[in-house]
Amino acid sequence: MSKKKPKTDEPFTPEQLAKLETKGDKDVQLQRQKEGLFQRYNAKRDSKAIAKQVKWKRRAGVALVVAVSVLLILYIISWLLTTIGDLVISVDSGAAKKGITISANEDGSDAQTKLYANMVKDVTNITYDWLPATLDMEAFGSHNGRNYMAYTFQLTNNGKETVDYISTLKAVRAAKSADEACRIMVYRNGEPAVYAKENMGLTTDDKSPEPFEKIFKKVIPDNYDAPDEEEIKAAAEEPQNKEAVEVTDEELVINQWDDDVTVFSNTREGIAPGDTDKYTIVMWIEGKDPECIDDIRSGYVKLEWFFSIADEEL
Repeated sequence: MSKKKPKTDEPFTPEQLAKLETKGDKDVQLQRQKEGLFQRYNAKRDSKAIAKQVKWKRRAGVALVVAVSVLLILYIISWLLTTIGDLVISVDSGAAKKGITISANEDGSDAQTKLYANMVKDVTNITYDWLPATLDMEAFGSHNGRNYMAYTFQLTNNGKETVDYISTLKAVRAAKSADEACRIMVYRNGEPAVYAKENMGLTTDDKSPEPFEKIFKKVIPDNYDAPDEEEIKAAAEEPQNKEAVEVTDEELVINQWDDDVTVFSNTREGIAPGDTDKYTIVMWIEGKDPECIDDIRSGYVKLEWFFSIADEEL
């Protein structure tokens, strides 16, 4: 039996060694090419990701600008709604068709279907006793005092038939519960009526709502001369007069609001063509009200007064 010859490693020839080196170089080059492709692919992928991020950042920037602009517009609208006026008076379309108009002029000129009263800034609480007795006689339009709003206008039936109209006053907006401590006095043809929200505070004895303060009609001074426009403006800037005005023995009953937002809603019957009703509205924060506390500071009350025809078919 013949023995296998042991396998011996034969030395590489120069030609074989050159082929191996060339093959190795090709493998290395191929590997490097693959790595280059991956690198280019990764670079391309990274550039796309960066471009996408830039695009989203731009979109986010635009969205942020839009959001800030919207918030700014809403803030401006809110500011306008809460500070331009404390009172809007309007005649609805049905009453306007019947010839009902309102005017801030004594002679009824410049008849309108909507009026705006000037607001009062930086008010503090006062009391009914300090209010002038002549508020219904001072002027037409706005004639505010230092810490109260006062506005006088007249309603006229310019139509051709006698009508009944409904007068509705609402507190459409309030901040910091300022409406809980406010008082609203409305004169119609010289006769005053005062309105207040039911007190939320309770007595410790019978747990019933605290009664409103007692007030009385005021004495109209003899030979009264109404102030001019400049005097009215000056009075609104002067310190509040805290001297009690002389009153009569006739008690003026304070009426409770009809509901949480409606101050009153009543009917004026039989206003004939050419007839007028004179109105003066006064609003202040009553210092004697138990709800007049520090929490209502910087609050406000916005009123809207509507006139419509009674029993109107809609």
